Amino acid sequence: MSGIANVSATVNGVDTPVIFAGNAGYAGVDQVNVQLPATLAGSGTAAVQLTASGIAANTVQVAIQ
Repeated sequence: MSGIANVSATVNGVDTPVIFAGNAGYAGVDQVNVQLPATLAGSGTAAVQLTASGIAANTVQVAIQ
């Protein structure tokens, strides 16, 4: 992982603050925590896109209650 300064996230195309990006405590496992805006509450399925050091990860779908 490249550190929080080099990681960005969007949820449904909206920039979302990254509050942690780093090692999750296991070799080869990284963790990214983002702060979801309250406006997403109850929105159902949302597309999450992470970018680290300019390289986009695969988009994932998550359920938001």
